[in-house]
Amino acid sequence: MNILQLAGSLPRDHQFRAFVGYFMVPVRDDVSVDEAATFIRDACEVESRRELATDPEAQQRFHTNIRLTFLAWKERQAEHA
Repeated sequence: MNILQLAGSLPRDHQFRAFVGYFMVPVRDDVSVDEAATFIRDACEVESRRELATDPEAQQRFHTNIRLTFLAWKERQAEHA
């Protein structure tokens, strides 16, 4: 799966929306697909997720701020389950 496909599919993932909710104040468990997509755009500092295809700095922000952080969060969740 390429970065655009991943950025497009994550907001529909229930676990990812729970991850996004963890960062909201107050913490929420009812994050919408649109809110999760906005979270990705904000974290990557882009107007559209399509920019990830051509902006190496946004790609790095996605990898660091979204992908790796989400994977670490999922691992911690699994340890506490």
